Amino acid sequence: MYCKDKTLLKTSSKARSSVGGSSILKKTSSIRRRLTEIVQTPTKVRFQLPHSRRVRNILEAYVSSKETKEYLSLVCLIRDAQLLDSDLSSLINEATECISLLNQDLRLFVEALLSVNWVDRSSDVVKEYQSFIVNLLSAHNYHAKYVIDKLVGLFLPNPKDPVWPDGKITSTDLPKCLNVHVVIKILLDVIPMCKDLLLQSLSKQYPYYNKPTHIQEYYLYNLLMLLSYQPHLRPDILHLVFSKLIIMDVNAPKEDILKPLEEDEDIFQMDDCDSKSVKTVHTGFTEVNRASLGVALDVCMNKIFEFIVKECNGENGELSWENIKSIYHDLLSVFDKVILPTYSSLHVQFVMFLLCSLKPAVTEAFLNYLWKKVCNPNLAIVLRQAAVTYIASLVARGMFVSLPVVKETMRQMAEWIHSYIGSQDSLDSVNSDVRVHTVFYSVCQALFYLVSFRHKDLVDRKKNIIFLESLQLGKIVTNRLNPLRVCQPAVVQNFAAVTRKYQLAYCYTIIDHNARNCMPTIHQDEKGSQMISDHILSDFYPFDPYVLERSGEKIQPCYRDYQEKPYSNAMEVDQRQNEIDDFLENVEASPSTSHKNVYNFSYSTSPGFKFKM
Repeated sequence: MYCKDKTLLKTSSKARSSVGGSSILKKTSSIRRRLTEIVQTPTKVRFQLPHSRRVRNILEAYVSSKETKEYLSLVCLIRDAQLLDSDLSSLINEATECISLLNQDLRLFVEALLSVNWVDRSSDVVKEYQSFIVNLLSAHNYHAKYVIDKLVGLFLPNPKDPVWPDGKITSTDLPKCLNVHVVIKILLDVIPMCKDLLLQSLSKQYPYYNKPTHIQEYYLYNLLMLLSYQPHLRPDILHLVFSKLIIMDVNAPKEDILKPLEEDEDIFQMDDCDSKSVKTVHTGFTEVNRASLGVALDVCMNKIFEFIVKECNGENGELSWENIKSIYHDLLSVFDKVILPTYSSLHVQFVMFLLCSLKPAVTEAFLNYLWKKVCNPNLAIVLRQAAVTYIASLVARGMFVSLPVVKETMRQMAEWIHSYIGSQDSLDSVNSDVRVHTVFYSVCQALFYLVSFRHKDLVDRKKNIIFLESLQLGKIVTNRLNPLRVCQPAVVQNFAAVTRKYQLAYCYTIIDHNARNCMPTIHQDEKGSQMISDHILSDFYPFDPYVLERSGEKIQPCYRDYQEKPYSNAMEVDQRQNEIDDFLENVEASPSTSHKNVYNFSYSTSPGFKFKM
């Protein structure tokens, strides 16, 4: 490796032409031959130990007398040389024999050694390397952070690697991943401090949300593999994963996900700046292809769904109640901290939808959890609003939600509404500011939404009709807080049609009065800025149709689509009422035409009804 006089190897042309001295380069003629064979390719050298104990001598000389030339040359050779399996094995064996020397003074040597590509080596070399890492950290935990960062860095594939077919890991990548996880498992068992370092590194190196699909998939696969042998890390890992997925979700609008990539490419070639922005979003730091982002989100959500189902199954392959309870509590914490506070997410929240579909008890527990938030006056109003929209959307869309649960949910809402009305009626005057009663109006809209969406299940028997009458819907719509004034028009019109047909309430007089007296208001926010508002409630329903193709296959079997015939609002009162009667006719469509009556309504345009203004 070195000249006989122990001087630092020079890379000048004079040194390369020298044939008398010993060198790491085998022969000058071989280098010339390689240069003629590989034109314009950077020359790589092979590392060879000239004799045993050489590495130890260099390290001891550096530690004792600060001999830097040979030490730095050794570091550079390890970092830049093309190491064969035999070279790496010999180097690891020598380094292992002098583990006691590898403290922080020899940091450069250790970091160079840890930067060597080792995961795809022969099994013997991999085992030697793994053993070296464990021995190194057992003796010197100073290097723990760098080791963990390097191991986690191996969770990221080469950008040029091919995408996994059908989302299944290839036989080439699987051994690489397993080799890394073997080391991590041992380190977590032997060195407790590695847990915190691992979580920090996983968060720091998580791919940015606009990275290619394969990078996102590869990293997520390794995180989920980590949970297979470290289940106690599941709450932290799930919180990290969903924090990243929610960012992908809110940056991938539904219309861009549905737009084919080929169509986007045609639009991109046009000179229209607005059309160009449909495909990409430019920021000061990056350019995001939203269609590709939707593909990456689809792949990741599919892996999450598969993981949840697998975690819920026992050893016999059947659902285990204990397993379901365990992952429910972990996901509920993630939902509370990450998903619920996020507005306008489209897909990530469906993890709770999928989990609720597995057991009716989970559905009831989740609804009770949400209802407690709605009734908690100490909670932020926006969170109480979000909780009630989750209740309404889950009960309306979940085919697994039984009719008794639907009725109990509506009964709770109606009782709360009447209690709120009673408290306001006892006052001499009512604050007319809509913002003061936001939660009340949100609960009213949720109740109206459920009556409209699930009315078919509630009018098939007389006792169900009696149940609807017991809700006293007429008293709700006629109270002086006037909830029909601020609810979404689509909800109001469908609710009015249902209640008129079954004589539960009469809404059209109030609707017409509200239409004639609808004026926007101007108010100041907390910062003093003037805002104009029509005080119409948000139309965000979290379980509106799921549009991701691959992962959506696990949602669709338990998902209820709205299948009513749409109607128009532009008409006189009598004409409108006649068309509403037509709208409510329960005519079964033939198989050949049934698809025409199914409307997969979009997010943030209606709460599930197709309604033309």
